[in-house]
Amino acid sequence: MNNDLEIKKLSKEFVDETGFRKNLFQNISFDVEKNSFTTVLAPTGMGKSSFLKIISGLETQSSGEIIKKEDTKIIYIPTEPSSFPWMTVEENIRFAAKDKSDIKKYINIVGLDGYEDHIPHNKSLGFRFRISLARALAIEPSIIVLDEPFNKMDIKTKAEIYSLVNKINCNEKQTMLLGTTNITEAIYLSDKIILMKKDPAEILEEIKIEFDKERNYELLDKDEFHLMRTRIEKIYKQHQSQKLFNLSI
Repeated sequence: MNNDLEIKKLSKEFVDETGFRKNLFQNISFDVEKNSFTTVLAPTGMGKSSFLKIISGLETQSSGEIIKKEDTKIIYIPTEPSSFPWMTVEENIRFAAKDKSDIKKYINIVGLDGYEDHIPHNKSLGFRFRISLARALAIEPSIIVLDEPFNKMDIKTKAEIYSLVNKINCNEKQTMLLGTTNITEAIYLSDKIILMKKDPAEILEEIKIEFDKERNYELLDKDEFHLMRTRIEKIYKQHQSQKLFNLSI
């Protein structure tokens, strides 16, 4: 099995406020390749959080299966960064670490050298995300699942965190799966994008991104980037109810 994960005909039903049973998403199938960065790009309301939580083992599906190796470990990072506000940066990471001797390594990977004794309470979203990411890495996961963690960050912080995530995906060979509504974010970070619609959620298209694996912000100005963005926008314009956040970064 060359993939870290295979998703086969995954579906989720729910009961709406009137008591009717509806499909949140249905028959979702795709693979997450080892060491890759895969993104689920979909409108708000598609059920991305439920979908990602099911993959992470935090919720259950109505039907379908998730195929993975017995030792596959999936770590979920929610939209709001999670850390213990009464613990220092180092204590937060040490709490999660599989190997306590590697704490300094994970602090270095996420760029928190010199902040080991800082308390994350009231720190920026970017700072707290770095802690969440270090804690995830310290568990030595097969896949890190990211549930729209960049939405509320300012532009400067987003740029820094995008570069960090890309670096970790490349240098640490860390498989990542992102859920987002942001086209630019999806193109910049991904090896593969799963375009999805909603009501109910289904896959519209699967797109391979052929840019160099290691990326910088010069990519955003290249014609190839704009052509890819236009291609994705056209697919969604064919489905007028499918609205995305078309942010610059």
